[in-house]
Amino acid sequence: MTKSAYFIGIKGVGMTALALAMQDAGWNVSGADTDESFITDDILTFRHLGVDPLSTPVPSGTDLVVCSAAYAPPDSTTKTVSLAQALAEFVKDKKVIAVAGVGGKTTTTAMLAALFHAHGRDVGYYVGTGSIAGLDAPGHAGTDPYFVVESDEYAISKIDRRPKFALLKPYILITTNIIHDHPDIYPTQADTQKVFADLVVSIPPGGTWICNPSDPMTAQILNLSGDSRKSVKVIQYGSDHPLYQKLDLSVFGEQNKLDALAAVLAAIEAGLTETQALEAIKSYRGAGLRQESHGEVASRLLYDDYGHHPREIELTVDSFKAHFPSRRLILVFESHTYSRTEALLSDFATAIARADVACIMPIFESAREKGQSHTVTTESFAAMIPGAIPL
Repeated sequence: MTKSAYFIGIKGVGMTALALAMQDAGWNVSGADTDESFITDDILTFRHLGVDPLSTPVPSGTDLVVCSAAYAPPDSTTKTVSLAQALAEFVKDKKVIAVAGVGGKTTTTAMLAALFHAHGRDVGYYVGTGSIAGLDAPGHAGTDPYFVVESDEYAISKIDRRPKFALLKPYILITTNIIHDHPDIYPTQADTQKVFADLVVSIPPGGTWICNPSDPMTAQILNLSGDSRKSVKVIQYGSDHPLYQKLDLSVFGEQNKLDALAAVLAAIEAGLTETQALEAIKSYRGAGLRQESHGEVASRLLYDDYGHHPREIELTVDSFKAHFPSRRLILVFESHTYSRTEALLSDFATAIARADVACIMPIFESAREKGQSHTVTTESFAAMIPGAIPL
């Protein structure tokens, strides 16, 4: 008998990715959300996943409710779980390749999904974006023993403050970087470092940790967790890795190249040869909101990118300046969450100032912040950046 699942907050990128994967696996899937425009709207419509208003009661006969952390669980007797719980249950029998990190995890996960499918491996995947060029959807069940998961360090729910990735048991773990983020959950760098260190320790014997030691917290975990990693293979990567110069990509920027290298190394650990992995990575042509081109208007090139941490903004601005050295770079920035903006305000200002012209949009308030008081405004934010224009 076919089971049914109802997703509350189905338009969220993670919710959509899992809903699509579960639909692949034979579940009847539907859900509810706001009527706001989301980057997942097109794929939800294409896959005929209806979206009810949030006030809609859970349909009778539903076997499972998956509830986004942005909303309160419904008043229902139906089994209700968080997104993190539902995802962990869905992949529990797979060899999970988890991709974690403050920046680059969506791109690296999308690269792995594209790579495996270009090679003919029906690997399942869960990617937090609306679309991946060349693939049908951002979530897929797959029939391969491996499953690629974008692994989030944010809290499971308002009640359960453990990181979402704590529920996973990765066989292969990629950490693109480890940087202090989400100050509303992790007040200090030490808090961030601890949850990532715990994730590394969770790798089972015979598993693999692929990491870039260029950021200090990764280097510290490498130094501190030696005894607990004796049965785990550790692969370090960076621009000095022998395969780095062999990469042939359609996307530009050093960070994209490093993410591609991590994907290639993980694919090799999952059974591909170096030659096969290097050939298959060429198929990656981008993902939604990641260096996404929207064409040219009046001789101006328009790109969209979700870089939302100061370090990510620095890398993005520098990659565009290097790739388009004769062009003026205008950065229109919409910060995501007040808590992150307020905690990292000085770093944001420094990063944004690298652009030739900066325009600051109103801060995008997350659902969990609604009704709270804030100390920063569009105008006060823009005033910290020389020549910046508040919008």
